[in-house]
Amino acid sequence: MLKSQGLLLVMFMMGVLAGCGGSSSRSAPPPTGPFSNSNFSGTYALSLSGNNAGGFFSIVGSIQANGSGNITGGLLDVNTAAGVFLNQSVSGTYAVQANGQGIATLNTSIGTFNIDFVLISAQRGLVMRFDNVATASGALDLQDSTAFTAATLQGSFAFNIGGIDASNQAMASAGAFTATSGGAVSTGVQDINDNGTINSNLAVSGSYVLGATNGRGTIALTTTLGTLNFVFYIVDANHLKLLETDVVPVLAGEAFRQQGTPSNASLSGPQAFTVSGAQGNFPYAAGGIFTADGAGNITTGVEDFNSGGSVTRDLSLSGSYSIDASGRGTLTLSTGTGASNFVVYTSTGGLLMLETDITVVNNGTAFSQQTGTFSTSSLQGTFGWNLTGVTTAGEVDEILQFTMDGGGHFTGSLDVNNTGFLSSGLLATGTYSVSANGHGTMVLQSSVGTQSFVIYTVSNSRALFIGIDSSLISVGEFDHQ
Repeated sequence: MLKSQGLLLVMFMMGVLAGCGGSSSRSAPPPTGPFSNSNFSGTYALSLSGNNAGGFFSIVGSIQANGSGNITGGLLDVNTAAGVFLNQSVSGTYAVQANGQGIATLNTSIGTFNIDFVLISAQRGLVMRFDNVATASGALDLQDSTAFTAATLQGSFAFNIGGIDASNQAMASAGAFTATSGGAVSTGVQDINDNGTINSNLAVSGSYVLGATNGRGTIALTTTLGTLNFVFYIVDANHLKLLETDVVPVLAGEAFRQQGTPSNASLSGPQAFTVSGAQGNFPYAAGGIFTADGAGNITTGVEDFNSGGSVTRDLSLSGSYSIDASGRGTLTLSTGTGASNFVVYTSTGGLLMLETDITVVNNGTAFSQQTGTFSTSSLQGTFGWNLTGVTTAGEVDEILQFTMDGGGHFTGSLDVNNTGFLSSGLLATGTYSVSANGHGTMVLQSSVGTQSFVIYTVSNSRALFIGIDSSLISVGEFDHQ
């Protein structure tokens, strides 16, 4: 579905395409760097969404790492085709290599979940599931236990969630709710795109309960369409991870606090974004950079699309937007081939975006770019990468740790889960370039094939990307370690 500062963008895989491949395997050099098991220490909120034999599934939870290679406790909540499994106790082990890549085994009463990750820091990691029976992508975020209070939940939060509906079709939703003392959701609004059926500006009420441990709680959000029930985990005072606990639909994502009094001025300057989802029966990804003038106009920009393997590049953007005092707004991005219409919500986790066109089920996030101009030398040093995408066989997820030299070349170590076929420690090399507005290209080569991307630089330490191959529709991010 998604990514943002804590929200890993996950695709809704609704179609199949020609796969990528390779016949030989070259191993990356032995890992070097400052990381060890001690860098994975504390209580982390975990979120993963992906596919198994039964279809779409999602996991959220909280795991406790002791800094010495053991998972000493925690809880997982799982929603999958086999059922909804709540409050699963966790134990296990993990190992972190010097470059920050690691493997963790999470044991529960419903089975074992193996995850492959790369640490960005001791506070955050990018994650994929690394099992033959399933694959998924997500994130680990160090929890602030001082935020495990009812007071943390009071105020307004914007959310962005996605997954499948009762007919196994793509569904995405965005909205905002205001929580008050005493466990009430007093006001809110929700927008839904259910396989092209749009329901906009629905009034929300509800209730929430915060549990005693792990920052775990439950929240029910009610509109005229019914009630959706979620479990949540508090990351910190501004950030929650969400998983719907109804049998259907199955939706997951994140929520971020809204602050101040939003207006058109809340969206100003250059923004980098990616969105992903489904266009009919085909997977879809788009990304770009646009400049907002703070007064309701999109003055310049560029956008790229990959719809079912059909790629359109470097389209000029213009448009308009309007944001009201609730933090909800509308955004239209126009190119020479047409316009895309979004509902947007301001938040501490970026501008949350939900497309409201009937032809595309699509959501994602836009982030303010750092000031100044970019170049290829803007990206240098060590980075961690996560990708989720689709080939003809199904979902592909990747974790990569790599070094960018500032001159357009990189090398690293790649782990891949290609619909349950696992590869680890593959040598990855490639090239990249970045233009002054942060728009760039990247080519990754390994024994599983050559992959091409367009990148959207947020800052010297972060970039978003979409894949532009006909055989792999993908979306992801990479962050400086």
